[in-house]
Amino acid sequence: MKILMPVHFFLPDHSAGTEVYTYNLARELQSRGHTVEVFCTEKILSRRSYSIIKRDVDGLKCHVMVNNLDHETFSETFANPRAEGAFQRVLDVFKPDIVHVQHLMLLSLGIPRISRSAGARVVMTLNDFWLFCVRFGQLLLPDGSLCGGPTLTDCENCLQDFRFSQGAPEKAMIRMMQVTRELSGVDLAPLVYWAQDRSKMLRKRKTHSSSKVAQAGSAVDLQEDLRHRMRKVALLIEQVDLFLSPSATVADRVAQWGIARNKLRVSRYGIDISPFENLEREERDGGKVTFGYVGTLAPHKGVHILLQAMQRIPPETCRLHIFGSDSHYGDYGKMLKELATGLDITFHGSLDRASIGSAFAKLDCLVMPSLWLENSPVVIQEAFAAGVPVIASGQGGMAELVQDGRSGRLFPAGDVSALTTHMASVIHSPTTLRTWSVSMDKPRTIADDAEAMEEIYTELLGHGGRQPSP
Repeated sequence: MKILMPVHFFLPDHSAGTEVYTYNLARELQSRGHTVEVFCTEKILSRRSYSIIKRDVDGLKCHVMVNNLDHETFSETFANPRAEGAFQRVLDVFKPDIVHVQHLMLLSLGIPRISRSAGARVVMTLNDFWLFCVRFGQLLLPDGSLCGGPTLTDCENCLQDFRFSQGAPEKAMIRMMQVTRELSGVDLAPLVYWAQDRSKMLRKRKTHSSSKVAQAGSAVDLQEDLRHRMRKVALLIEQVDLFLSPSATVADRVAQWGIARNKLRVSRYGIDISPFENLEREERDGGKVTFGYVGTLAPHKGVHILLQAMQRIPPETCRLHIFGSDSHYGDYGKMLKELATGLDITFHGSLDRASIGSAFAKLDCLVMPSLWLENSPVVIQEAFAAGVPVIASGQGGMAELVQDGRSGRLFPAGDVSALTTHMASVIHSPTTLRTWSVSMDKPRTIADDAEAMEEIYTELLGHGGRQPSP
């Protein structure tokens, strides 16, 4: 079969859960004799938006569509003819049997319709709530509290300060860089990034002069755009043959919001277990319990809750390893480092896939303090594969994966005192960790996942689809 996977971002520059899962699934399907290609986006300021760059990622052919967020209207963030045109060019050449959508943020809601028109069957994995939540699919209000679900009024209020595009000064600078590269071959983007990091001038300029351009628009315009988006989502639901949800949490919610149950299946993520096979755990130094966090350093991930808990625990009893990047949340990363002052906390920065096993080998217990309704975090299953118990927020897909008292503990999201209590309990009785590690369920492997996908694809192609390509 020929399988095309559209996704918002991809490796090597982006390695959050959706990207890692897409990579693992694509590679496993490829190893089974299928032809798999990836369609993704990247911000490359010195190249024109919607141009396509071909890239090889560990043997996977990737079509990288440049998207510099230089939108003219808010509707371009979800119904984008130029993004659809770029996708159509790849579709016409590759001619896939299956288009397995992993994420459409930064692309366009019209991609399933285009795929069906080209004769492909369409599967879509719901990696978060983006179909129904414009604000990055996280169901979080601007103040950080959970949203109960999409309504026209609530979404309008939520998006009043939503920045969907570059401002006018940034667009002018981007055009200058593009022309310079096209005429001379000189790429000024690294210099611009350097200047941004050193002086923060672009951030100040963006704050003071581009807010009208970058925000979602007047109340009347925003209401009509939101209605337009709802219509596009309804059309997408008609065009997708099957939706897959990695958690019951997401499945139950989207079923309430318009996806029929007969087009929806819960399908847990499979993970690549090879980095965790025959893993040698590091010896505990000085009797300290080693906690860990693995993931993006972003406010909705709740890492500050973990650090506030660490402040309440005697520093001689435990340490914390933090693996993750704050590249998109620099101010938040700075705040975390300030909270870590005087504590035994090490910030390791981004974690590449080759080092994932050795990272977990350092840990006695993983902590997932997320504030949003995580779908089905890959990192929790990776922890289980490494034999590392998990303390996590007791909501969303986290509560589905962690069995409270059996493979770890759950605590109310954002409750520093409850998290502190669980961490202190582990410190006082470290044998609990061993008990949890031997009773946790084994994670689903990516091989099992790929086998299930083959069955789904074959089923869809047998129901009115074209014959699969060899």
